Amino acid sequence: METATKVSAVGEEKKSPAVELATELYKNITMGSDAIIHLLPKVKDNGMKTSMTASMCYYEKAAGKVKAFLKEHGAEAKEEPLMTRMASRMGIVMNTALDATSSHIAQMLIEGSTMAITEATRLCHRFERQAGCEEMLTVAKELAEFEQAHIEKLKSFL
Repeated sequence: METATKVSAVGEEKKSPAVELATELYKNITMGSDAIIHLLPKVKDNGMKTSMTASMCYYEKAAGKVKAFLKEHGAEAKEEPLMTRMASRMGIVMNTALDATSSHIAQMLIEGSTMAITEATRLCHRFERQAGCEEMLTVAKELAEFEQAHIEKLKSFL
């Protein structure tokens, strides 16, 4: 078992690349899940609700896989800091206060999925040559592919 941290010469703990990748992935996945949780009550279209619920299932499964990986490597799964999550929630409230149509919510979700793809791709490039990252790189690539497919589904609600 690879340890989550290593102590540097100056006594600082440094995460292994695999744990660092998994930690960032977990934050990315939980932000997507959190956004859907807060948007779902505002959605009136049953087809869109079904699509969003399916996304929640994917996020929960992926988050569980990453969380298990982190636990196996002696690390703790942590979400984004509270202030980041609150800012996201406030953005959702503000964005839907004046326009809670299916089209606008689809646009918001597409923007969020695009950010998730960008982050997952950035993580893949950053960790692609790091030993021990293969499993989490696969999760990152699958996340990017899932988000792209989700965008395609959401386009029908624009």
